[in-house]
Amino acid sequence: MTSVAAAARFVLGAAQRRLTAVLAALAALAVGIAGWFGVSWYRAAHDGSLASGIVRDAVLQDAEQATINLNTLDYRRVQDGLTLWEQSATGSLLDEVRANRATYAQVITDSKTATTARTLDGAVAELDEHAGTARVLVGVDVTAVRDGGQPSCIRRRIQLEMRRSGAWKAEKLAPVGAANPVPGACPSVQPPLPKPGPPR
Repeated sequence: MTSVAAAARFVLGAAQRRLTAVLAALAALAVGIAGWFGVSWYRAAHDGSLASGIVRDAVLQDAEQATINLNTLDYRRVQDGLTLWEQSATGSLLDEVRANRATYAQVITDSKTATTARTLDGAVAELDEHAGTARVLVGVDVTAVRDGGQPSCIRRRIQLEMRRSGAWKAEKLAPVGAANPVPGACPSVQPPLPKPGPPR
């Protein structure tokens, strides 16, 4: 074997050993990173605060939809609107809507008024997951149009007492502070349509 061939074999062997060492180090690093991500995922998946955050999001979403449903009513389709009210309510609020449904329908029909609501913001103030109760504050714009006249806008905050009844439904609601009238229609994009509440 010539000295050139021996030198070449030595250089190639050293390079191969270095490459093998680098690949082994990269493999060990990849295994370590995968293990860290696995442990992190497990901790996140079994963390109570993650589950609580998911419940808070569900409560807020249902409270905002209930606010839209309970503040939207069209005298031309009053029975459909009142059905949405019932689907969004539970407990004493549901009892009140059912007991006064005929009166509400008559008043809205006689007034020839249509209201459309859009939520502005909301926050869960209290949540008791074990009891299935929550208190939510929601800001809402309500545009009212009477018998084809000019629209008017009321901006208000509403406090909803929510109860888990399959899904989260409004058990009580009350205005917070004074309503703020805004000239003309509420300054907003096309409001979302009321949606049926969750099945009872």
